[in-house]
Amino acid sequence: MHPVSPRFVQRAGLVAVAMVVGTVAPVYAALSLNVAQDVWSSGFWNGQFKLESNAAFAVAGTSWNSPVEAAPVAAPASATDLSVPATGQFKPPFSVATDGRILDSQGTAVSIRGVNWFGFETPDLVAHGLWQRNYKDMIGQMKDLGFNAVRLPFCPATLHSTGRPSGALNTSVNPDLANKTPLQVLDRIVAEFATRGFYVLLDHHRPDCNAISTTPQIPGYTLDQWVADLQFVADRYRNVPNVFAIDLKNEPHSSGGSGAFWGTGDIDSDWKLAAERAGSAVLATNARLLVFVEGVSDNNGRCEHADAHWWGGNIEPAACHPIDETRISRHRLVLSPHLYGPSVSGQPYFRDGTGFPDNMPAIWQNQLGRFMGRNAVVLGEFGGRFTDQDRQWQVKFVDWLKCKGVRNFFYWSWNPNSGDTGGILQDDWQSVSLDKYNNLKRLWDGSAVDASVCR
Repeated sequence: MHPVSPRFVQRAGLVAVAMVVGTVAPVYAALSLNVAQDVWSSGFWNGQFKLESNAAFAVAGTSWNSPVEAAPVAAPASATDLSVPATGQFKPPFSVATDGRILDSQGTAVSIRGVNWFGFETPDLVAHGLWQRNYKDMIGQMKDLGFNAVRLPFCPATLHSTGRPSGALNTSVNPDLANKTPLQVLDRIVAEFATRGFYVLLDHHRPDCNAISTTPQIPGYTLDQWVADLQFVADRYRNVPNVFAIDLKNEPHSSGGSGAFWGTGDIDSDWKLAAERAGSAVLATNARLLVFVEGVSDNNGRCEHADAHWWGGNIEPAACHPIDETRISRHRLVLSPHLYGPSVSGQPYFRDGTGFPDNMPAIWQNQLGRFMGRNAVVLGEFGGRFTDQDRQWQVKFVDWLKCKGVRNFFYWSWNPNSGDTGGILQDDWQSVSLDKYNNLKRLWDGSAVDASVCR
């Protein structure tokens, strides 16, 4: 989407981590730990650490690296910002089953109930809403509502800026974020999501922090830079277990016959080739991650139905030109299309006389349904206002997803300040849009579904 912007072990040896100490007012302290006892059970580390200090003591804990994937860990650029709960709440590495389900290390299917919380990808370089609310309170509200995952868009400047977010970050409300770079703020927010048991998907959203580009590269930002930034993120959060995936690029699309397509054979325009290159690099850096690959938009009639697609929404060409499994294993690959209703994408099949919204299940089946069950498919974005046709679209789409057994998604958006969709929150950044939320909650509350959609 294009929002409107106002304003953690090496198996043996020394490991540098940051640890949360205290409960009411946590203190973040960088610690150097030695592995005192190396014990593995069911793919999880259950040994002990010993703190090298004037008064050594043992700290019991768990880790997420299996003996196979364990690797030396370099201390992060700012260890105090990469704080991790003393006991892990996650069971990575995740994998994708042959039937397309996302599984944790115990083989249990994961249900991802996510929202998009944007802002880091804008010139503000910080999650929005922090000008008036505390980030921990906001994350707590997400959890209370039943969400367990978040997609955090970012841009290159989020990673590299040495400045400090100013107008968009109220440090009186968020004092522990004062004098932090955008990346350090992101670190803190990711750490808080970890303490709350959230899965985090990091999304390379805009190369210039202003507009969604057709391709990963734009003038002044090359494919090499894009891949390097993705590797930077994969490495930085290598040991933060709740960061389970990276979305390589937001909404590849074409415009005026140029831009991103699927299967052209030219890496400058072939999103499939670019995604394979980037995904392979990400996995070489951090093999436990899942790689989210979005679709394109129009593919010039190559291996696609005539029904129009939203930017990033067209995964149909993957049926003819699948992702090379030697570059991105199917056990790490997630197809992640975006879909929107009438107020956002204005497609022909929304018009009067098309049978809308009853015409939509057949279209969704062509665009998405035939991939489900053989590929992992997670909706990276869907949403909209909850009035008129958009209400009809969202109700019908949730019914269809329930029929298909789809429970993995990231709703756009948490923020209310997405100009064409609004959010889960209302404009006061506190109240919940209950009609929109209650419809979405049907995906996990076991409520009834319109049986006609399941035919």
